[in-house]
Amino acid sequence: MTEYRQIGRTMVRALDPRITALVRAERRRAEALSARLRPGSIAVVGPGPGVGRSTVAALVASVLARHQGVGVLAVDTGRGGGLHGRLALRPGGSTQEVLAGLGLRGSTDGRRPSVGHRWLRERLALADRAMLLAGGPDDAEPPVTAAEYGAVSAALSRWFPVRVVDTPALGDDPVVAAVLTRADRVVLVAGHDERGPGRLAECRSWIAPLLREPLDRIGVQVLVDREVRSAAAGGALPVEGAKRIGGMPTHVLPYDPALRAPGALRWPDLAADTRRAVLETVMQIVRDMRLR
Repeated sequence: MTEYRQIGRTMVRALDPRITALVRAERRRAEALSARLRPGSIAVVGPGPGVGRSTVAALVASVLARHQGVGVLAVDTGRGGGLHGRLALRPGGSTQEVLAGLGLRGSTDGRRPSVGHRWLRERLALADRAMLLAGGPDDAEPPVTAAEYGAVSAALSRWFPVRVVDTPALGDDPVVAAVLTRADRVVLVAGHDERGPGRLAECRSWIAPLLREPLDRIGVQVLVDREVRSAAAGGALPVEGAKRIGGMPTHVLPYDPALRAPGALRWPDLAADTRRAVLETVMQIVRDMRLR
């Protein structure tokens, strides 16, 4: 039966070159995203609430975890449980317990556990594939602070060499600067509307002085569609590939009801165009992180 199925697939691909092109593109993405990456952190930043910053961070972490395995950690440094809501499969946060175990916060019982990969996975395993360091929306525990972030990142890099960090909206919270000064890649997120390019320009001016390398070399931009848009309305950028805005590669995350639904994101629920856009975006993000 397997042989007949394979023959059938081969015949269909021969009849329709578009299917062959799609299969080759999928293989190209899988190979690129499965390549060994250098250790590093990916900071996800953007203006104001509601632009899709936590959604983009969750998608990036999920895609990387699907291809890189258990060495990917998603970190939420903002309040409100945004990343927790997009990734967590069960209630309760992990920030307080993990930071106490690492000796970076006071423990409620005064004891220090023997921290290792198994211990961390038991406490961070809140998400599908990607590990998650985050507080829930109803948790009283504070998120990772600016004073803690450097030590947290250094300690967890031993077990999780690739870290995707969701930040609060650009503003006065010092944790944003703490994340950006240690970032190896940066993802700027804004809404895909008439204000989007201007908001991205403001973000670039705000964060560029904080980075260790030029933003145009380590940065990627994502515009998130919050409503259905048509090409006739001027709302469509190509789903595959990127255009450049402000000298940086810019991808569009198309409108998808699955992204608007509350709760944890599930990859199979996303539309095909959404999955392609996310995969192309993540390929751009990790371009310079792949080991040659």
